[in-house]
Amino acid sequence: MILPLVFLCDHGSYSCRVFKGFMKLPNPFTQNWRAYFKGRLWKDLLWTLCLQVGGRLFQFIGVMYALECLGDFSGESREALRWAHMLQFILTLGLDIVAVRHMAAKTVSFETLVPRIFTARLIIYGLVGLVWMLGILSAGLTTLQTQLWLAAVLNLVVLGMNFQWVFQGAQRMPAFSVIQTSTSLAISAYFLILFKPGIQMGADLWVMGIIQGLVTLVSWYYIKRRYRLTLLCFNRTSELKAYFIEGSANWIFGIFYNLLSSIGMITIRQLTQHGPFANHEDPYSKIDAISMAVQSILVFGGSVIYTRIVVWKNERDDYFSRITLVTMGIIAAGIVSCTFLHWAQSAVISMGYSISFVEAAPYMSWLVFGRFMGLASGVLVWGLLAYRLDWTAVKCAVAPVLVSAWLHFLLVPKYGLKATVFLNVGGEIGLFLCCLVAFKWLENKQSKMSH
Repeated sequence: MILPLVFLCDHGSYSCRVFKGFMKLPNPFTQNWRAYFKGRLWKDLLWTLCLQVGGRLFQFIGVMYALECLGDFSGESREALRWAHMLQFILTLGLDIVAVRHMAAKTVSFETLVPRIFTARLIIYGLVGLVWMLGILSAGLTTLQTQLWLAAVLNLVVLGMNFQWVFQGAQRMPAFSVIQTSTSLAISAYFLILFKPGIQMGADLWVMGIIQGLVTLVSWYYIKRRYRLTLLCFNRTSELKAYFIEGSANWIFGIFYNLLSSIGMITIRQLTQHGPFANHEDPYSKIDAISMAVQSILVFGGSVIYTRIVVWKNERDDYFSRITLVTMGIIAAGIVSCTFLHWAQSAVISMGYSISFVEAAPYMSWLVFGRFMGLASGVLVWGLLAYRLDWTAVKCAVAPVLVSAWLHFLLVPKYGLKATVFLNVGGEIGLFLCCLVAFKWLENKQSKMSH
């Protein structure tokens, strides 16, 4: 491993500059370093993560109890909700990132941007929801199946009209976390108090859709009153078109990243069903579910950081050193957290997991570390997005995705679960390294322009 680094530094001056540039960090004994931890970012980050951890814990308890009450119908509920989430992700079209970036940079006024994004999403999700509903009603399904998939349509529309991007752009993520945690508590309490074994198929999705829908309506009403907005706006369609074009690169990057992080779960069953690792899908799905739960919390921490990155670009002279410091802090937190998780795996196993989970438990900490690396990559990506280098971020994701996909088909049939886990982590590290090179290239470019 040492020889390639020596070769790069001896024969490739740019690679050497990237390596040296990464080592130019603030002095830990200066007031400047300590000032990083006294600002708004760390306070918001701490509150957001604490609220999200509490909310996710209660949500997990409630959802697990609801699935137990559903019995044999639990698989149908999860499948319908998975479709709703997948369609919601596809239909975002990068507009969330566009909105947050403009609000944080103050390049478009809040009163102009929010109504246009709100109206566009209302039309998109309303039309798709209507088409999906008509398809369900004309598909000849049973009454219970129809009710299940109609609940999925409701969840799609509610998820699509999510208001997180408004709070993120306004740098009020702790307030959003309070709302979301309260919603999770209400849903879980309903499950635990009113659900009984043998509950009707799709009942959990109806409860989630209705409660979240009511919260969404009240929250948009609050946004309308607080900021004195007219939410519906049907003029200036040319500017809305520009937002869609601007968001296209971010949308493509999101697709690449989701493929990179989920390719193991997608392919492990097909690639191992006829070999000696035919039962490896089940243990991998269990540790992947735990790592995804960690990611769902880290995502909200990232939402706090990403907005501040855009603000730093316009307000701070130490923009690049701040992002480097935050990135290293995330990696350090990942190493500490995953080391602890590796030591505590016996305690996790003793909570009553199946034998298949025991088989996969030693690899759980590696998958979780991969989620931390994903967050570190996200920080570097937003470092590029603040300079409108959206397509550079997309280029950073192409090679890791293609290489990871090729290696999955090559190695997973031979090594099963172990190969899937380490290819997942390797893909995240590969993306991080590509983003790091691009970020340091941007830093060197800006340094030359300022001299």
